[in-house]
Formats: sequence, C-alpha cells, structure tokens
Amino acid sequence: MNQELVLEYSEKQELRGTLEDFQGMSRVQEPGCKDELCMYLKTRREIITEIRFTITESACPPVKACAALAAETALNKPVMEAYLIDADRLSEGFGGLPKESMHCAMMAEIALKKAIKDYVSKRG
Repeated sequence: MNQELVLEYSEKQELRGTLEDFQGMSRVQEPGCKDELCMYLKTRREIITEIRFTITESACPPVKACAALAAETALNKPVMEAYLIDADRLSEGFGGLPKESMHCAMMAEIALKKAIKDYVSKRG
C-alpha cells in the first residue's frame, strides 16, 4: 500500500460536499466503525458530470481515500462504466490495500453503485 497516496487522497477536498438537485444519491454506513458515506451525482446524456461525497470526519484515512478515488474515477464516465468500478480497482489505485482495509474500498464501491442505482430508478 502506498501510504503517502492514501493520505493525499484522504485529504482531498475537491469532490467533497453535497449537490443541489442531485439525480442519484446513496447513504452507506459501515456496521463496525459506524462511518457514514454519502454520494451524490448528476448526469448529462448518461455521463456523470458532477459527483460529490460526504463522509464522517472521524473516518480513517483509507475510507476517505477510497471515497475520493471512487468519485474521481467515476467523474466524466458513462454511468454504466462507472458502475463497474469495484473495490479491487480502488485498492489497486493505492498499490493494494491490506486485507484489514479492504472494507474501506468495499464501502466506496457500494456507495457509488447505490447512487447509480438510485439515478437509474428515477429516470424511468
């Protein structure tokens, strides 16, 4: 695991926050540590044009980093391509997360997928 990269991503603020008039939203809570991650997205012509996330401030650096990487990776991607972003891909982005931190990548994957599912369910 590249700890410097994890710390860099955990401190990124560019995609943090909420969106007005979002088209898809998710809320995921990690049962063990109670961290909460929410993702918000907007699309245009089936491309994710805006994405933001909020996360518990006390969350560990790996979960903040995975949320930031998931949002960054999904931005400007077709919705269905973004849906394919998974925990393994997020882990690989940091040089491979240790086994005890994989739940962080899984939490980010689930939040992204739930936001996309919410968007798809609303578009009719």
